[in-house]
This record gives sequence, structure tokens and C-alpha cells, in this order.
Amino acid sequence: MKNIFKLSILSLGLLASTGCNRDLLDTYAPGVIYEQDALRSSADLQLLLNSAISTIGSRSESEAVSIFTDEVGIGFANGGQGIDDDYVFFLNTGSDFPTSIWVETYAGISRLNRIIDAADKIVPTNAADAKLIQNIKAQALTLRAYGHLRILGYFSTDPTNDSALAGIIANQIYVYDVNDFPRNTNGQFYTFIHKDLNDAISLFQSAGIAANINYGNINFARGLKARAFAYKGDYTNAEIWANQVINTAGLALANKATYKNIFWSDAGAPEVLFRIQRTGQQNSQDTNLHNAWFSVRPSASGSPFFEVSRALHNKLNPTNLPAGNLANTVDDARANLIIGPDSVIDPGYSFAPDYRNSDRLIINKHGGRATTSSNTWANTSNNANNNSFKIMRLSEMYMIVAEARAQASDFVGVATAIKTVRDARFGSSVTVASPANQTAAWKMILDERRIEFAFEGYRFMDIKRLGSKANSGLDRDPADYSSLTSNFPAANPVNMPLTSYKWTLPIPNAEINVNTEIVQNPGY
Repeated sequence: MKNIFKLSILSLGLLASTGCNRDLLDTYAPGVIYEQDALRSSADLQLLLNSAISTIGSRSESEAVSIFTDEVGIGFANGGQGIDDDYVFFLNTGSDFPTSIWVETYAGISRLNRIIDAADKIVPTNAADAKLIQNIKAQALTLRAYGHLRILGYFSTDPTNDSALAGIIANQIYVYDVNDFPRNTNGQFYTFIHKDLNDAISLFQSAGIAANINYGNINFARGLKARAFAYKGDYTNAEIWANQVINTAGLALANKATYKNIFWSDAGAPEVLFRIQRTGQQNSQDTNLHNAWFSVRPSASGSPFFEVSRALHNKLNPTNLPAGNLANTVDDARANLIIGPDSVIDPGYSFAPDYRNSDRLIINKHGGRATTSSNTWANTSNNANNNSFKIMRLSEMYMIVAEARAQASDFVGVATAIKTVRDARFGSSVTVASPANQTAAWKMILDERRIEFAFEGYRFMDIKRLGSKANSGLDRDPADYSSLTSNFPAANPVNMPLTSYKWTLPIPNAEINVNTEIVQNPGY
């Protein structure tokens, strides 16, 4: 892990430090600030926490997951983006998808470890400062647990098996030339994750500082426990923690009107448990969330590389109603949220001689707009287009409750949990029939999660966890991989089976090249 946990340089705004001998460098590095000098106050810890949050969160997960799975189709303005890698399931140890997940996560954890270490050494100025330091340490513990759970999810062959290998537990500050670490098991990971979260929850309670959705907080920590138990398949505990969030976070599911504004404007954030907020200074085509799918902006004129997949569109608008009025013609608010008002919907798409241009399904979720006449909020010509990355929302807790009810064969309970979410999204009470058996229950949950969390980076893990239970995997419409869509190399990108080894990401070269103890996943 030399490349990731290297201690020679610590970037902290304008602060820097080195792990080399201080006496040797003093003459040649005037003005340098060393780690023991840099982290001396709660303000210093806050700066490093901000840096860690920025590092551990990016658009790469939402982008790669949407292209690799079945959330997108090839856009009419696509110039080759994704066609020879993620979209055709090309995956190896040098691919961007596993590399970004591994490197970004461990780089963020490296900074969090410094915060956790330094927090116990700093002398607070007063009682309020002591509570602030407690709160910052709790946030760091929560985010470290989040990072480890993400590594486990993507790189373990089976998150429910305690003996399967996950990643490498990073719980200390690593010296420069220590590189060789074996992978830890899922069981070790889960123990570590829950200890971090339990310690964080205790510190949050002791500090008594109000939860802030822009930082790690007690609601997010409890939600992560629910998510971790769900990954493990321990639904007794998953349901307990999900219900605790539902009952104590002081949040309610966003209604039909406010739900859209979670993604179209960061002014309000109903039901958001944790988001990574971005600043105007971070405005960049290379990092803005919507630019994962568009060259310019989320609109037909914004040069879309990718569009809403036909299969996902058909879940929301099965009768191919015109896009410009979906807000009024389709009850589910998620239809207008996902499908842009300037989409061109071709009812005869399956027989169209020029499908790529006759059927244009514009992704509208991140920074989109309600109608063609309304202003587009996400616009790279100004600094107001940085949609925050939503890491956890309250609706996930209801979905975890639904999973727990499916595991218990309580099919009425499954329908009840899903109905709660749909009532909010439809703006009225809807009828949700109870599934007939467990397979149908898991399929109902997987389908609901597909719509609820589209383009938020959930789909890969959802299929990996629930696909076999639901007897349902990737669902690409033939139009999304026909020769009329694009010139695909080799074979067409037909749906990857649930049995594929690619549902586990490879340990990337960034780790393999420096760590002789690492074990690669099967198939790579």
C-alpha cells in the first residue's frame, strides 16, 4: 500500500509534512510544517477532515456503476466514451472502476487515521472545544467505517461469508517503506467496522453536537450499521438499526414536490442522512457529477455521452408518454426526475432504423429541470452546478426494512415498507400488492431500489447482493446494445450473468505492484 499510505507528504490545504528525518530537511525546506505541528487544534483537524471527505467521495462510483450495469444507454452524442470498457463489461486490474474505488477510498482513510490519532493528543482550549474534537473524531471513525464497508462490498467475493477475503484493514498511520499487507477476511472487516461505528456513536452522544448532513453524523453512523448488517445478511440487526434511524433521525421521506429538489438544488435536503457537499471552487468538468454523462449540462443540448437506458425508462414510463409533461402524466415523481423533459421518446424504438437518434432519453437526475422552459441549474458556465454526492438517504432504511421482511417471509411487511416510499414519491396513497413468495419479494425490492437509487451508485452492489435471491440480474433492452446504437468491439454487450466473476472487482495494479502479500480475486 506504499502508493496509498505513503507518509512522506501530507496535503492539508496549505499545510504539509514529511516523514523523513527532520534535521536533514530543515536546511532545504524552509517554512515546511510538520505533522506534529500541523495538527494542534480542532481547527486543524477540521481542515484535514474536509480534505478527507473530499478525497473519499467523487463521482467515479456513480459514473462507473451506471455504465457497467443497466442504468444507461449510449447517448446520441457519444464519441466512444465507455464503449470499449465499462459498457461492454471489460474489467481488469488496470481498469478505472476498481482503481478509483480502491485508491480514493484508501487515500481518504489515510487522512482519517491521522485525525483519529491526533484527536487524542490535542489539548482542548475549553469544554466546548473538547466536544468539538470529540465530534470530529466521531466523524472520522464513521467515515473510516464507510470506507472499509465500501472496500468489502466491491472486493469481497461474498459479503455474507465471514471467511471470504475483503481488502486490507487500515487502522493506523503507515510508515513510508512498509508496503506488504495481506488481505483481511470479511469477519475481521465487520468487527472493525462495527467497533468504529459503536465508538463513533458513543462520541457523538457525548459531544451532543447537532447532526450536520454535510459531515459524518450519528444518523449516518447508525445507517451504516444497518447497511453493514444488510451486506452481511444479518437482517435481525439490520432491521433494528434501520428502524432506529427511521424513528430517531427526525427526518421524513421527501414528498413528491421536495423529492426532486434533493437532486435539482442543494438548497434543501429532505431525507438526506449524509452528503458530500461541494464548493464553487470545485466546479470542474472533470469532477462535476452531471458531467459523468454529459459534456456540458443535463439536457439534450448538453452533448450527452450516455442516456437513460431503455429498460429503466420502460419501468417509469411504459406507455411512452411524451417527456415534456411527465410531471403531470406519470404519478411517480421519479419519472420526471430521471427522464429529462427534452427527451425524444420513440414509441416504435424497437423497430427504428436510427434508434440512437430517434429515441433520446436524457438523464435528468443530477441538476436537471422540471420542464423545458425552466432554467437548468447544473450549468458549467457558473459555480452553482456542483451537485452534492448523496451518500445515504432515509429511503434506504425503508428498503433495508423491506429486505428484513423478505428474509422473514413477511410479504405483507415487504409491501408495507415499499408502499411507504411509493406513497411519498406518488404524493398519494398507492396500492402495493404483497409478493407471493420470497423470490418475488426480493425481485420487488431489487426493482424498487433500481428506480429509487438510479445514478447514485447503488446498482452494482444491489445486483451483487440481491440478484440471486431475486433471480434477476442486469436488464438491458436489446435496443441498448444493438449495432444501430453503436459499433461495439468484439461481441455485443449483452447482459452479464449473475454467475460472472466480474461481480467482484479485481485488486488493482496500484496495489498489486507494491504489495507482495496481496491475493488477487478469482478470474483476474
